[in-house]
Amino acid sequence: MRIASRPLARAGVTARSHFLMTLGVLVLGLVTAGCEDKHIGRPCLTNADAGSVGASGGQVAIVSSPNLQCPSRICLLPADESTAGQNHDGPFCTYACNSDDDCSDGETGNKSDPNDTRCKGNFICAIATTTGPFCCQKYCICHDFVYVPPGGLTTPLACEPGSSTCDNVH
Repeated sequence: MRIASRPLARAGVTARSHFLMTLGVLVLGLVTAGCEDKHIGRPCLTNADAGSVGASGGQVAIVSSPNLQCPSRICLLPADESTAGQNHDGPFCTYACNSDDDCSDGETGNKSDPNDTRCKGNFICAIATTTGPFCCQKYCICHDFVYVPPGGLTTPLACEPGSSTCDNVH
């Protein structure tokens, strides 16, 4: 039995091509993984009774989770702390955050269309509620809902370590 000692020229090219293609797919995967669309601002439905929401006068935040309409599984109808008295479209998908930069890709409405009641401003990272299972957690909230005093937002006393009864505060 005789075995060929001649190397196959095409085998080297094929292996190299396969390696480069695999490397390209990995790089593309890493690049697109950083571009996740969180769909912050996408309209969603909470599992709260519409009558109870209206009865609160917009002063109660409602967090609905798990919510399959949102990639983060969190739908938020924040308490309306704004002084503008705007008509908002209702609850929207949100995302847990640490800074306003985490909310920079939020979906907003058409600023020049008065009939478009979706968020007109940007999204900011703020505490949505100081009670319940989501208390003291920061979420991306439409700036239209939040009053930001001069000097910026501060942490509510109910969320300060040592003062809080919230399970989320350590």
